[in-house]
Amino acid sequence: MEEVSLVARWAHLYSDNKVVSEAVNFVHFGGVLLAGGLAVAADRATLRLSRAPGEGGAATWALTEIAAVHRLVLGGLAIVLASGLLQTFADLGTYLPSLIFWSKMALVAVLLGNGWVRLRAENAVRRGSAGAWPAYRRTSIASLILWFTLVLFGTILSGNG
Repeated sequence: MEEVSLVARWAHLYSDNKVVSEAVNFVHFGGVLLAGGLAVAADRATLRLSRAPGEGGAATWALTEIAAVHRLVLGGLAIVLASGLLQTFADLGTYLPSLIFWSKMALVAVLLGNGWVRLRAENAVRRGSAGAWPAYRRTSIASLILWFTLVLFGTILSGNG
């Protein structure tokens, strides 16, 4: 009897079981909604705050609230990564040769890099560095662009692009 690889068994289960494939898709889109939704809200708050950063309790509170989002965004990204791997393993023949797929993966890497730069700028702003505000603002703009571009690429991929 020929041994079937784990990836082949997963692909078979995913393609033959609508409940499994839809559950994985739901988890993936839910992770995007969690991570992306919170990130977009934090980016919006950052852009509003950066227009008139000010000092005092309100600005400190806003920066604390924005910083609190990071763990949830990373949690959402972990969900997206895990479910995305399951989707990829379900159809390697479609995704591995796809330019859209690899472009999306590159965008995810850029998003993570932007998040790292944003965190550094945010920490500098929280320490009182007025010179860090422009970088903090730029990373929020980049984050917005990256999140919406990722949704576009994901939409194209969901049609097996």
